This record gives sequence, structure tokens and C-alpha cells, in this order.
Amino acid sequence: MTELLSPAGEYESFLGAINAGADAVYLAGNMYGARASAVNFTEEEIIKALNYAHLFGKKIYLTVNTLTKDEELSKLYDFIRPLYLSGLDACIVQDMGVFSFLKECFPSMDLHISTQAVVTSKEGALFYKNEGASRVVLARELTLPEIEDITKAGIETECFIHGAMCYSYSGACLFSSFLGGNSGNRGRCKGPCRQPYKINGKEDYILSLKDMCTIDILDKLVKADITSFKIEGRLKSPSYSAGVTSVYRKYLDMVLENPDKKYTVDSKDRELLNNLYSRSGSGTGYYDRVKSPKMITFEKGSYNKVDEDDEKKIYDTFIKNPKKLPVNVKVSALCGKPFAFSVKCAEDDKVFANTQSDDCIEVASKSPTSKEDIVKHAGKMGSTPFVINSIDVDIDNGFVPASLLNTLRRDACDELEHKLYDKFMRCDDSHPKTIGNDVVINDDELNGNRYLSKNTDSFDNGYRRAFVESFEQFEFLNSCSYFDSVVVNADILFDERFEKAKECLKKKLYFECPPIVRKQNSSFIRKCIEKIKDFGFEGVYFNQIDEYMCCKDLLSGLIVCANTNIYAYNSESISFYKRFFSKLQAPVELSFKDVVSLNCKDFEIMLYGRAPLMQTANCIMLDRGDCKADKKDRCSFVTLNDRLNIDFPVRLRCSDSLCFNTIYNSKPNSLHKYFKKYKDLGYNKFSYRFTNESIKEIEEVTLFYNSLEMGKNAENPTFLYTNGHLKTGIL
Repeated sequence: MTELLSPAGEYESFLGAINAGADAVYLAGNMYGARASAVNFTEEEIIKALNYAHLFGKKIYLTVNTLTKDEELSKLYDFIRPLYLSGLDACIVQDMGVFSFLKECFPSMDLHISTQAVVTSKEGALFYKNEGASRVVLARELTLPEIEDITKAGIETECFIHGAMCYSYSGACLFSSFLGGNSGNRGRCKGPCRQPYKINGKEDYILSLKDMCTIDILDKLVKADITSFKIEGRLKSPSYSAGVTSVYRKYLDMVLENPDKKYTVDSKDRELLNNLYSRSGSGTGYYDRVKSPKMITFEKGSYNKVDEDDEKKIYDTFIKNPKKLPVNVKVSALCGKPFAFSVKCAEDDKVFANTQSDDCIEVASKSPTSKEDIVKHAGKMGSTPFVINSIDVDIDNGFVPASLLNTLRRDACDELEHKLYDKFMRCDDSHPKTIGNDVVINDDELNGNRYLSKNTDSFDNGYRRAFVESFEQFEFLNSCSYFDSVVVNADILFDERFEKAKECLKKKLYFECPPIVRKQNSSFIRKCIEKIKDFGFEGVYFNQIDEYMCCKDLLSGLIVCANTNIYAYNSESISFYKRFFSKLQAPVELSFKDVVSLNCKDFEIMLYGRAPLMQTANCIMLDRGDCKADKKDRCSFVTLNDRLNIDFPVRLRCSDSLCFNTIYNSKPNSLHKYFKKYKDLGYNKFSYRFTNESIKEIEEVTLFYNSLEMGKNAENPTFLYTNGHLKTGIL
């Protein structure tokens, strides 16, 4: 079955979506949801929504898709348990600590992997399936052939079909986080990508993508065997949820009934979609392209004004009058027998409720109760979720008080309602879990894991490791005594000069994989791993679970490390990832207090370096008509300048088949004020990420940190820097 999945940021949105034809609705409670600014649902409203949805064979998925700290994780059990017992169908999860916690505490509930986890490959989808996920929500950047490759792997897939698009891969964006402390990973994105930026002096909205609308290609999406078609928009109005759902329901049904028949979208339906909060035009997203300037708004985005008549019509049709379940009523009012009231579901007469009076009906002394009177009172379903399908009345000349009839009707309807709800209630097989601070992975667990390659290296007692972006940077740091190991990228690895430098290597070498793996570049990444093994590299850094899984059969003998985008926010996620990675980088969004509270001495701390704010599928130079794929500077830096005249370096990674951009923070993090504190607490694994720094600037940073380690006063470096989130953390 192909599922239509709709958003709800409040209860009216939920009603509108269900009544307009959604098969399932995704929503959030007051915690753990990636749309913190939505109205969201109370516990009582979620249970009410569950009951309503289940009456009509619909499902509800709860978004628990924010990165979560230990103190928040400890409250998750009490938050989920009443919803679990009420039949919650699934949770949508980004944080693998949350995933592990829910899997252990609530064994009968499905878990879906959020689009925030950046699932871009068949290998990644199968990884999550093997870990216990029943569904993966795929990255919005995938093309239709890529999706088809994943759906053939035998796991449920969920794909967005309508709504707003992010410029960065969702879950790989720290832009809002570093520009104002409002993290998208915590549901508080402020949308800095919707602001204007300059490149080479020309200003436009280069990071603002048009909305997605796939109403014209639903037949292609159905043929790709996508399980669930997802509409974006929990921040939008009830009329949006209902109206968009109704249009997609109409055409999805057409396709499902006649898969090979071409359909035409009615102009009124297209106009309705365009008028329901569409931003500066729309397109089909990435389904039929890897990248394209056609996807960019360029001009200031603004929502189309919603027609008041359309909005009222949607409200009256789908929200004002909730759906009702048809029931058949039978009334027996025969003299000398108890008065009996029976109510059965019209679609399933095995579900019923019977009530009867304690006393028998007496012959009427004056006017007997008429059949019309019985029908009138028996049919008053009022606020119940039922509507009369038929009423069968068996009556003679007795008298039935209206109060008795009303009481028995209410009792029967209440009993039927509870029987219907009870069908979806769970037995309480849940159990709480203690969240500990000290993360310990025993040897048996490590040795038994088929993924882990090599868990120790020659730097287990500490290291100073430098990440570089150019051969010139590598060449300088290879001779710099301060660092004991250097991490290079693919551009350096295949540079002719690097091959020649093999004879004069002075450092242990590590390789950093590209930011994202896709079908188009997976063979190239595997080629890189094979090359570094031949070259004698010590280890490799991955940015993605998918990337790791694409190469896991090649990793024997290598130290396998997780980069900062593999988020180890809490004790549970650390335990999860240490099954696969020897080293974890401390997330750059955590404060010093957050990091220390986790007590993970294997954390690699980035003492210096620009935080990667975005990993993008589109390319800002291609979108500007200046593609670098076949030019010498295809892997160079350009500068993005904002309204405050702040510069953000952008690393171009251009090729014919696939482009990546990495947008870095305007200033590098420098954690020199916390260096001694980390050392005193036993942290001794430090990295330094050099991006577009000149050799002179790298030398300046190196001398500064060397002086700091030697105990000299180095409180005021001459280079520009930010403390990042280490002092105050994020919201």
C-alpha cells in the first residue's frame, strides 16, 4: 500500500489532514520535535488524535527527531509511555541514542529514521534496517534512480513530495546554530538560508530553494515503490494540511487505480496548491536532477496569499465537520422485557455494544412510545465519533421514558467507543532505562561486532592532528613538529605531488572522506579507501553512516573514525557509535559542560577550526552560471558575503557527475581558553581543522598553541576566532 502522510502542527491540522484523506499524520509533542515553534500537541491531544485516527484505520507518527542531551533523554521514557500504551504507531528519530533508548524501552513500537539522518544510499538504509528501524525517510536530495535503487533493498521508504526545501542536506546544517544559537538539530532553525548573500559583489537569494511540488510526477514516484509520500509543513496552517492533502489524495488515487493511465491536473487544483503557502514558485525538487539553478528562487521569497474563500471552503469541508464512523442501531422495546439498546459498527458487525434496563417495560397507561420517538432519540449521536447508518426498532404498546433511552444510548456508545480504542491499546511491555554518564563498551561487544575494524592506534595516549584542504597545507604540516598526524582529502590524495611526497613522509596519515556518499560517487570513495591502504595510511574519517557502510568491507587494518557530523550527543549515542568507530569527534554544538558530563575520554576535541555550516547538493557557482567542473579551480574556495558584510568561505567540490559545497563559519572556533581544563580532566586527543588559511596563518595558529602547551600566557591570539558554543551551548 502507498501511504499519504500529512503534517499537523496543531489539532485542527490533524483533523483536516485525516478528513482530507491522509493515511497517516506526523506530529510532535511539546518536547523532542524538530519544529519547536509549532503549536504542537499536549499528551491529551495526542491520545485524542490516536483514538480518532485509529477509528478510521489511520496512523500517527510522533516526531522525536531532535538531538538530545542526557538530562533530556532521561525524561523520554515518561514522555513516550502513555502514548505507547495508547497505540502510538511509530516514532521518527534522528539521534541514534534516542533510537537505542526507544528500541530498548518500547520493544513493540516501530521506529522510523528521520531525513535528518541523511540517508542517501542502499547501504545506509540497510544499516538502519539491520539495527531495527522499520522505515527510513530518505534525504530530499536523491534522484528517482537513486531512490529506486534503495527501495529494491527491501525496506520501507518515505519521501517528501510537497513543501519547503532546505539548501543544505537536512541534519548536516549548523548555519542557524552558529549564527544565533538556534540549532536546526534542536528544532529551532531560523532559516538564514532565506536571506540574501553576495558572491563577487552580486547579491541575491542564492541559498533559497523553491518549494517542492510533485503533483505532476506522482505516477513516476509510485512506480519507484516508495512506501510513504510525505507532505512537509508542520509550521503551516490547518487549511494548508487539509487542502494540500485533499489534492494529493485525489491524484494519488487516480494513479493507484490506473497506474499506466496518464492523468491531467485540473487547473483549479494546481492553483489551490500554488496559493497554499507556496514560496516563490515550485518545482519537482531533485527527483529528476542532481543539481540545477532552476531550483533557486534568486529573488526574495514570499508566500502567495491564501484566498479567504478557498480557506473557508477547506475549513468547512475538512475541519468543521469531523469524520464519523457509521453504526447500525437496534432497539427492542417490548412489554414485559427489559429495554435493550444495541450498537454495531456498520463495516464490522463483530464490534458491538449492548445495554439494557434493569426493569421490564410496562404497558402504556395512556400514549405508548412511538417508533418515531425511539428513532428520534436513538439517532442522537451528538459528540460521539458515530453516525447512524440504520436503526432497527422492535416495539409494541409499551412506554419508554426518553431519559432511559438517552442513558442506554450513551452507555452503549461509550462502550463501543472504548472497545474500538482498546483494539489499539498495548500491553505494558515497556521498561525504563537508566542513563549513565560513563560510557563503557566491553571487549566482547566490540569483538562480536562485524563492522568494527581496528579499535586501537598508536595515538591512544593522545595526539595533535591536523585536517588540511590543500597540498600546500599538507606539505607545510608534514614538516611541522607540533603535529603528529595529518588528515588529507581526496583532492590531495590524487594530486601528483602527493604521490611523489611518499618518500619523505614524516607524519602518520589519515583520510577524510567526502561529505556525502551518493550512488554517483560511491565507487570513487571506495577507490580512495583502496588507495590509502596501498599508501599505508593509519585510518579514515567518515561523515556519514552511509559512507561507512559503503566501504566497510575495505576497512580491515584501518582506524575508523567518526567526524563531527556523526552526532554523539548523549551517552546512548556514544555507546551506539563506539560499536563502529574507534574515535568520535565531540559535536561542535555541545558546550564544555555538555562534553565533560558525557565523560567520554575517546572524544576528539576540535581545538581550532571552522565549523562546517552546510553540506549542499546544489553548487553556488553552477547556479550562478560559472560551473567549475572542468576548470583548474574546481576545488577552490569562494566567499559568500551576508548583509552584515560577514564572509563565509565556501569550499567547491565540483565534478561532472556530482557537486558538493561546504559552507564554513566566518570565524574558526578556537578553544584555547578551555585547553588546560580539558587536559586536566584527561582529554588528550585534539584536532585542528585548516580550511582556507594561508601557510602564514597556519604557522601563526601553530605557534600560538605551542606556546599555550608550554605554559606561556596565550590568552589573546592575534588571529580572529570565536568560542563557538563551548561556553553557553545551544537552545
